[in-house]
Amino acid sequence: MKKNHHQHLEVGDIFELPVEKIRPTQFSIGLVSVDCKRRSIEHEAERERLDEFLRQEGRLVPVVLGPNKELYITDHHHLSTAIWRANIPHGQKYVYGYILHDWSDKDGDHFWRDMIENNFTWLYDDKGEGPLNPYLLPKSIGDILNDPYRTLSRWLRDCGCYSKDVLKEKTHVVDITQKYLPTSQAKAFFIEFRWANFLRANVHLKLKKADFSMTCTTMPYSSLYLSKEVDALIDAFDVVVSLIGCKQLQEVTYDKDGCLVKAGHVDHPHRRQTDPEMAEDGHLK
Repeated sequence: MKKNHHQHLEVGDIFELPVEKIRPTQFSIGLVSVDCKRRSIEHEAERERLDEFLRQEGRLVPVVLGPNKELYITDHHHLSTAIWRANIPHGQKYVYGYILHDWSDKDGDHFWRDMIENNFTWLYDDKGEGPLNPYLLPKSIGDILNDPYRTLSRWLRDCGCYSKDVLKEKTHVVDITQKYLPTSQAKAFFIEFRWANFLRANVHLKLKKADFSMTCTTMPYSSLYLSKEVDALIDAFDVVVSLIGCKQLQEVTYDKDGCLVKAGHVDHPHRRQTDPEMAEDGHLK
């Protein structure tokens, strides 16, 4: 029988975690990338495969139990936010978490000291400024801010310009009634954030101040402003190619919503497709 967040949980336990109960450990995400995942989530739900999709090893969410038994996730903020934003029944808005550490007996200051020392939290905001006080972190997955450079960083990863962790590529479905601990760990902590900050310092996005403000701070994030963000990200790609020399960037294709759908040879680099064949994860085909 599968466990839920109301039950007593020990290290290694896999349990159903409603996204509304999640406590984030970072300030920002890339919302265009999240919306790609959202589309994939809705597609899986329509095919009645969402639960199996979320039980794949690469989608299990690591959780640290904090003071008052709060459930702090240390990865998969984009997946969790995609579930939160998805047009699916409320009862399907969960992920499968596993307990990485139980630090619920620590007071707040000692808890955050250990979270920082173990690289379990990224305390820089959507503009790359920090480190900030961890007590200022969003209290809900729905309150995380949008950082367009995180989407740009994700596109580099999708193209193969850098890798994060092979664990996320594992697709076999786990037995959620058994104990679980990850079989591999990231060797470069927060590499996607570091890429985002590098790009922020070197690549200008052609977003008007009002557009950028609306895209980054308005909930539930207007599709009009997200479309402007997609245009700005695509326009910036020539600069990114010349800046980092990752040749894969010269052979990418997007759909109309900014989801990367092809990273092989194309006749017109950087072109946008109107009706692509989406990969099931909402990114590469």
